[in-house]
Parts: sequence; C-alpha cells; structure tokens
Amino acid sequence: MKQMFNWQKILFINRIFFDDTFITVVEVIFFSIYLKLSFSNFSSIMGLCLLLSLLVQIPTGYLSDKFNRKLMLIIGNGAEIVCLLALLFLPYLIKGSLFLPVLFIEILRTRMLALASGNFEVLIFDMFKKEIKPEKDFMEKSASYFSIGAIIAAVSGFFSTILFSYLVILSLILDILIKIIKLLLTFFIPSEERTNYKRIEEEKNNKKGVKTNQLNYKLLFLLLSLAILFCISRGTFSLYQPVMTSLDIPLYYYGILIMIVNLAIFILLRILKNKVPLFRLSILLIISFVVLVFQGVLVSERFISGNFFRFFIIAIVFSSMQTIRLFSEGLSSYFINTAIKDREDKTTIFSLYYTIAQLLLSASFFLMGIVQKGTENYLMTYLYMSAIFALIIIVLGIYGRGKKYV
Repeated sequence: MKQMFNWQKILFINRIFFDDTFITVVEVIFFSIYLKLSFSNFSSIMGLCLLLSLLVQIPTGYLSDKFNRKLMLIIGNGAEIVCLLALLFLPYLIKGSLFLPVLFIEILRTRMLALASGNFEVLIFDMFKKEIKPEKDFMEKSASYFSIGAIIAAVSGFFSTILFSYLVILSLILDILIKIIKLLLTFFIPSEERTNYKRIEEEKNNKKGVKTNQLNYKLLFLLLSLAILFCISRGTFSLYQPVMTSLDIPLYYYGILIMIVNLAIFILLRILKNKVPLFRLSILLIISFVVLVFQGVLVSERFISGNFFRFFIIAIVFSSMQTIRLFSEGLSSYFINTAIKDREDKTTIFSLYYTIAQLLLSASFFLMGIVQKGTENYLMTYLYMSAIFALIIIVLGIYGRGKKYV
C-alpha cells in the first residue's frame, strides 16, 4: 500500500477534489427548492448545527490523539456519507416540514465531521516528515495542488448550476461519489506511521526540556486568526447566489461566476507562487482587510443597468475574495502544522482550530439571518458582513501587534 500511494499522491487527490464542490454552489437554492426551506431556515440550521458540534470537536480530537487517528478519520467520513444519503432521500420519506429532520441530519453530519477533522492533516504531514524534506516543500505542494483543485472546482461549479436545472439532486450525488473516493483513499494511509516519529520527537524534546503540549497565547492567536479568515471565506460565499438572484441576474450567470472565482484561486497562486513561503500572519491579515474594503465597490450596482455590466463588477469583486479563501483553505494547514510540529496533541489542536472556526461561522450565519431580515436586501447584507469582518481584522491587527503575535 505504501508503494502504491505515497504522501504526494494522497495529498494530490485530496486537494484537487474540494469538499462539497458541487452542492456548495447551489446550496441555498437546494435547501429552498429540494428541501422546501427558506433562507432563514437555512441560516438557522447552519448556525445551530455548527454551534452544537462544538461540544464534540475537542473531545473527538483528544480521542484521535489517544487512540487511532486513521480509524477516527474513516468512521467520521463514512458516517458523513450516510448522513448525505439520508438527506438525499428525505423528501421521499417524510411529508410536510423538513426543518427538524434536516436539522437533525446536519447536526449529526457536523459531529461526524468533527470526529474526522484534523486527522488527515496530521497523518499526511507525518508521512511527509518521514522523508526529512524542508517544510516549505509541503506548503508549496499543498498550495499547488489546491490551485489545481480550484480549476476543477471552477468547471464543477459551472456545470453544477446547469445540472441543477435538469436534476436537482445530481449535485449532491456527485459530491457523495467524491467523498466515497476520498474515503477509499484513506485506507492507503499507514495506521501507525506516526508512532516511531512521535517517539523520536518526544525523546528530542525531553533532552531539550521542551514542554510540547503547553498551550500559549501566540498559538491561540494564530488559530483564532485563521479561523476568522475561514469564517469570512465560507460565510460570505453563501451569499453569492442570493445576491445575484436579488439583482435579477440569471442562474447560468452564477455558474459562470463560480467558474471565474475558482479560476481566480489558480491565477492568484501562480502570481504568488514564489512568495508563498515568505507569508506571515500579519501579511495575511493586511491583505484580507484590503480585500474586504474592496467589496464596497458593490455599492455601485444600484447605479448600473444591464445584467452584463452588473455581472462584470460582481465577478471582479467576488474574485478578489478568493485571496482570503486561498489563505484559509490552501495555507492554514501548513501554518498550523508548522506551529505544532513538536507537539504530541496535534489532532487536538486542529480540533480546537475547527471548534473556533465553527463557533465563529455559526455566529456569522445567525448574524446574516438577522441582518437579512432587517435589510430585506441580500446585497446590503453582504456589504454589512464584509464591513463587520473588516473591523474584526483591525482589532486583531492592533492586538497582535501589541503582543508581538504577528
């Protein structure tokens, strides 16, 4: 098995197939048309299930560190697939309101994701470390594969909007197939790959007198900052389709937009390829703040007539947001792995990161629902959320500078 799939092949396949690459593009209208739920129902379900999943994030991370990371990864991913299959057949099994059944399935699904979260990153990084290569090689490979995935996601997103018009459930079916491929790939990861490496690291650290499992504020600040960037990227993405629909822009234009914003990931990485190893947290925060301020250009939409010109402005502005997505999804694993490379509780730390990220994302979904109800305007909801996130980054930057964390 080791000879068939080394760490590069496993990482490559995992990175080029984004999670929920098809359904995410049409997520809001999938909930609306297929599950008969409103945007308020959608935001409430996302907020509640993420909030409740926090109860198991850190405990499941501890279990993975204590027992078997590969086993937890397989159980979590396998159970998530079962949840998605249940969601697929739900309208045929239950008549009437699906709010509570969908809420139950989504809560269970996020708990299974919590069981799996962090394990792949730790296992693949340990496989890489056995080759005794510079850590920047891992980051460059991870980012490079992520950019290829962005191209695949670009095409997938475009076709998802087209397929949705013919068969509503096809996007979800394709995502389930991708998850099955990833699950099968997990079996090729060595179960005990980490054992000898961890023992060697422990002996080295004991000689140096290093306390590997002691949390510090700098690490917590890093986790919080990356979690906020993830929250920005994932939270605002849910508003892309409602914003365009509210501006009377056809759905197939939205498919083209998704293709453009995913291609933006590839282009950005090509531009930044040689500079990626030089990135520091402070640079990520500064660039993210500039991108959020740039979203204010969307105010001009109310003064522009014609779908094409509106689409042109939206495509430019939304594409710029993919810079934050590159940081939060393409580089976060490297930043965290580098910060905890001498620790024994790696999966627990990743679980702590996902706990913070889900808590913030849950809060943002609740907030989006409140703002949307108050404004009754998706464009203004998006702009208000961008402004709030920009203010949060300002606070992070000031605090981080003062404590020398960035």
